[in-house]
Amino acid sequence: MLTTTIAQMKRLQLHQQGLLQPHLNHYQDASGVLHTLNRLGYVQLDTMNVLSRSQDLFFWSRDHRYKREWLLELYEQQSIFEVYLFALCLLPASSYEHLHHYFAHHHVKIMNEPQLDLILDIYQQVQVDQPLRSRDIQHDHPSSGATWSMTPARRALDKLWRAGLVKVSRDHHFNKLYTRTDQHIEDQRTIEHEPTLNTYLMELTFENLGIATLKELKACFNLNKTAVSEYIKQQLEQGHIQCIQVEEFAEEHFIRTQDIPLLTTLENIEGSAATLLSPFDNMIRDRSRLLKLFDVDYKLESYMPKEQRTYGYFAMPILIGEQIVGVVDLKNDRQRRELHVQKLTLFDAAQATEHKSTIESILEQLCVFVEAEQIVSMQETTYLK
Repeated sequence: MLTTTIAQMKRLQLHQQGLLQPHLNHYQDASGVLHTLNRLGYVQLDTMNVLSRSQDLFFWSRDHRYKREWLLELYEQQSIFEVYLFALCLLPASSYEHLHHYFAHHHVKIMNEPQLDLILDIYQQVQVDQPLRSRDIQHDHPSSGATWSMTPARRALDKLWRAGLVKVSRDHHFNKLYTRTDQHIEDQRTIEHEPTLNTYLMELTFENLGIATLKELKACFNLNKTAVSEYIKQQLEQGHIQCIQVEEFAEEHFIRTQDIPLLTTLENIEGSAATLLSPFDNMIRDRSRLLKLFDVDYKLESYMPKEQRTYGYFAMPILIGEQIVGVVDLKNDRQRRELHVQKLTLFDAAQATEHKSTIESILEQLCVFVEAEQIVSMQETTYLK
């Protein structure tokens, strides 16, 4: 059986994520952003905008030359689209054909909706008048009155979007704009492509993780354990993946056959990252895997009471080389145009001097990206050891 080490496993994933040597990502225009998205297959979207939106932080992490307007260009070119997988995600247009089962499943649900007339009415409005914001929708159905609930029109738009019958674009404030697609609500849709969808999602998982256990492969997109096991068995028989023993762990791991040569190639490449990672970054989304590879126990603490937070409201992991050396809690005061460093936590006090100038440089580059004019260091620095 193939063998490797945790260091090689980590290095392979950093390489897959474009974080081993970020200077090679070459973001010169929107095409560089699309290249990264095509490679990894998805980026999580989130409404939190403490510093900048999560997808913008994701692309900035891989190349500090990233500009937010490039992503809007891709929306305008219809080179990307949004879909709900494990969460709201941004995908390249090349992925659309692989989601037939997902869209068909939601299309069948629509046709059995008790409020089908409302859905059909809103569907027709999008066909005639686009792009359309949800607030521009004309309808006679009252809202429930609850501030957290969707209006009937918003719910109908959401159902149409999940069925692939409307698409979401974005304006310069990142508000949703609904446009029509090539799919028609009258079309007969059958749910028959689930194995193809599972295969596609498993390919994305290997592209993002490199080497993984059955549990990690299942967790990435919350797939059924039986479906993942069947995929692994089939791919092993066909020689597309192989078992690999990671020396530090007893669990069985798997790697794509095509990625095996990378283990040797990457042995002679030293990681050069100096960046921050969004809490929603593909690299660290699986917190148990983050602990396993980087020995970092981290979670987003925004929804925790202040007295229970260890790292801060919006603390971002600091990646230097091939190590996550700490986390920094930041806030973008847009009115005063200040980047506030509220708390810095370093995992090893002995490395504080070594990393000081690198962390300062990262923050200076982030300051430029979020269009702040100065960094306000009110931080409390703590060390975990």
